[in-house]
Amino acid sequence: MSDLLKNLNTEFGKLKEGASDGQSHLRRCLKDTHEFKLNIKKLKSYLTKQMLEPGAGQDPVDDKISRKRQLAVDKLNKLHRQWDSGVKKHGKNALHQHTKFQKSVLNKIYDFDLDQVYVNQLPADARQHIEKSIGVHISRYSMSEIPKTDPEAMVQYLKEVYGVDPQVSSSYVEMSQIVRQLRGGNLEPCMRWCTEGSSLQFELHLLNAMYFLQAGDKVSTYQYLLKHIPSFMEKTKKTHLRHQVAPLLAQLVVSSEAKVNVEDQRKKCMKLFTKEYCAQSRLPFDSPLFLVVLSGVISFQFFIKYRTLRAVSHVDWSTKNELPFNVKLPEFLTNFHPIFICPVLKEETTQENPPYALPCHHIISKFSLDKMSKNGTCNFKCPYCPVMAARSKTSRVNFVIL
Repeated sequence: MSDLLKNLNTEFGKLKEGASDGQSHLRRCLKDTHEFKLNIKKLKSYLTKQMLEPGAGQDPVDDKISRKRQLAVDKLNKLHRQWDSGVKKHGKNALHQHTKFQKSVLNKIYDFDLDQVYVNQLPADARQHIEKSIGVHISRYSMSEIPKTDPEAMVQYLKEVYGVDPQVSSSYVEMSQIVRQLRGGNLEPCMRWCTEGSSLQFELHLLNAMYFLQAGDKVSTYQYLLKHIPSFMEKTKKTHLRHQVAPLLAQLVVSSEAKVNVEDQRKKCMKLFTKEYCAQSRLPFDSPLFLVVLSGVISFQFFIKYRTLRAVSHVDWSTKNELPFNVKLPEFLTNFHPIFICPVLKEETTQENPPYALPCHHIISKFSLDKMSKNGTCNFKCPYCPVMAARSKTSRVNFVIL
């Protein structure tokens, strides 16, 4: 890739060579054409001035004017030959240069391996995980918008166009079909899918009532609400949802025009449905690729600040532990597997080096525990507090997400 960029800079510089004053051939053509137009205007002004001189109608004067006119024509022909010759010459050279640039650079601009461009290249064994993450992202957000409706055709389309693994895309087929129906105004598939008494069912009832009200049918709106909402609240005991129905009822009585935000309610139902579907199917609500990219964008400002401080403070990599900084991310971006950094060894715990709780409930890693207790042969002081601890009184810790 570096050779290609070097060749690009070299060949691009040659496009400006060949003409005088460091100009390209095309620029020289433009300059010569501009000068030719100025000379024509000067000749025209000269002839006009001669025609307006006193005595221009007399024969001797007419002969003089004819000679001057002939001189102007000869000069014009000479200027035209010079301009025509220069334009043809520079045009030919410009065409030759651009043909050479096309052959040397443009035809080879995509002739490289994209994986060789990255400074920090991914390991070969990580490629399959990256491809799977891309497939999950496409299936999660774009499957409902592809020009296919049959489940098998949808899976095959994603495989042929984007190279998505059918095992990945097949998990999102039903969700994308129902989302497409919701977007088109058909609530029946989602009604059949949702759980009885769920928040999604209530929001779908509200959306359906809004459709009736938007169509101007207040009677059907009232009958639909009367049929479904009281029975829903009686079964679920969710009486706090009454305030969401009140605006609709108020419009039935007071307002002469239907003013309901159907689009916002539809988006709310789609979000609730996708959230419940992903939770029920054990699928991520947000794709890992989206979360990683968003985390990187948010964290970038902190890394820039760290780099600036490190440069000003003249802190090198050997003292990097003396300049810590925290990256503040939203809660939904940190809801992953728990991480514990041992305060003694400053290392992240792993399966081979799990965390252990001391009798005082402070936590250290297994390697730190072995080192401080000398493999269980002696007691030791907790690194957090003055309580003495023994290896036999410690217990392994398992973190869970509540």
